[in-house]
Amino acid sequence: MSFFFKHLRANRSGTPIMLAFQGGLFLFGVLLVAIVNAFLNDEQDYAAIGSLMALFGTAFGGLIRGQGAPVRYRMALSMGHTRRAYILADPAITALNCLVGIGAAWLLNKLEMWAYGLLYPGWVCSFDVSIIFQWWSILLLAAVVCIADFCMGAFQLRFGAKGFMAIWFPLCFSPMIVVNALNAAEEGGASLMAQIGRGLIFLAGLLTPAMWAAVGAALLLVLVALSALCYLRIGVHA
Repeated sequence: MSFFFKHLRANRSGTPIMLAFQGGLFLFGVLLVAIVNAFLNDEQDYAAIGSLMALFGTAFGGLIRGQGAPVRYRMALSMGHTRRAYILADPAITALNCLVGIGAAWLLNKLEMWAYGLLYPGWVCSFDVSIIFQWWSILLLAAVVCIADFCMGAFQLRFGAKGFMAIWFPLCFSPMIVVNALNAAEEGGASLMAQIGRGLIFLAGLLTPAMWAAVGAALLLVLVALSALCYLRIGVHA
């Protein structure tokens, strides 16, 4: 427990940086909504883009924290702390950081809705992100960020920058590729994206959603276990 608080104090600058990043993204999103409604939008509606950008800042801030894992890991070991203590404490701090970010995004969402109520009286909110602020989605987001941060740090320690990118790029681009592939499959055609989409649809039909969830959970456990082994076996000067 003493290591947790020492580690928290040593990395306390991460949370203010994330909150500042969130604030900048929030203001950019609000400005974007104002410009769209002033010059492009013919309907009397608006979207909570600022809050969405703030949530993105929370996730991005948690994920980018994995890039600094080698520094935090070596600093902890050089201070005489054990690898096991680091494995337990660092993900907990990542989760705490993520929860603070989600709380800040919730407050910014309330501020954004209040501001739009004044600026656009009688208009309809066509995209409200408040549905995301439910206990199950909050826990899911925190869990995903913690696992990604933990694994990216371990892979970076083991394989250098290539290990970090091996997880970073799939997280960033896989959702976009999947969506485009599924859309291409629905439109038909023989393009590579359409074939990928049809392959994904075929794979999805092989198992029930519950079975796929179990497969995904098992793969995550294997990835976390391999990452933990990396932390346990790599020395200070690795």
